[in-house]
Amino acid sequence: MKIGFIGVGGIAGNYRRSLRRLEQPVAAVCDVNAERAAQIAAEEGADAYTEHREMLDKERPDVVFVCIPPGAHATQVADAAQAGAALFVAKPVALTLETARQAAAAIQTAGVVNQVGYMARYSDITERARELVAGRPLGMGVGRFMCRMGASHPWWGKAAISGGQMLEQSTHVFDILRYFLGDVAAVQALGHRGLAPDVADFPECTVCNLRFSSGAAGSVISTCAAKAEDGFAAELIGSNFHLRLLMDTRLRGTIDGEPFAFDGEEPGYFRQVEQFLAAVEARDQARVRSSYADAMKTLAVTLAANRSLETGQVERVEP
Repeated sequence: MKIGFIGVGGIAGNYRRSLRRLEQPVAAVCDVNAERAAQIAAEEGADAYTEHREMLDKERPDVVFVCIPPGAHATQVADAAQAGAALFVAKPVALTLETARQAAAAIQTAGVVNQVGYMARYSDITERARELVAGRPLGMGVGRFMCRMGASHPWWGKAAISGGQMLEQSTHVFDILRYFLGDVAAVQALGHRGLAPDVADFPECTVCNLRFSSGAAGSVISTCAAKAEDGFAAELIGSNFHLRLLMDTRLRGTIDGEPFAFDGEEPGYFRQVEQFLAAVEARDQARVRSSYADAMKTLAVTLAANRSLETGQVERVEP
């Protein structure tokens, strides 16, 4: 299996470590930063490129990991799909639905296996929670992502590149709530800006209420201004049923009046890569829990949330 990377900063290192555990070498890397591309290529014993089409044409990889900021997405995913490569795309998949739709169309036409890096779907606690939720209707899902981002991050705090915290970071929370409660029909968001101007040029504190298509209610709280204990978490509420997923490995709750506790081992980072490669080898898209098409739905929710920050109104989630 010949593996290539488009973008080798940040999260790419996590995926590369998983590939090493699986004894899967990286054949080629591409990055707009030529020095970084050369450095990572040397570490991997791979060929280095600064233009992704050249890498695709010369290397003809079987698998491509796309690990670039949302604002950098243009035709990279579509080009890799058209080249016949299976795709693992870091979240979020784009900064606009138009860009994502073009990529999704290319993926569908090519028929390649595809996955997006929503690792929480692959964790032990998520698997256990799915077992416990089976057959129980849920009426509410709430979550939070609370951290203090480093002011030195090269692009994260710039809305024009990252799309803001809800789109780029809290997307994990929106996605895991969607995984349990289904599609979101509408959102309304409020935010506060100016608390940590050295961190971000967008609201550093936001609250987004959700109306799921099922009728269930939800809410996501985000901040990049202050770190909190258990800052990445989601809660599921049903009749006499409450679960708290404390990412990455703790599950707590009360079920039918009895306390429940479960501690997992696998947070999902490694398993998502392992299962993706298994899906590629079997040519079985059904093994993927986070397809590109499904990730577009999470993108649509966070884009609607960003619109609501601007309008102050309830915003419909685009299909």
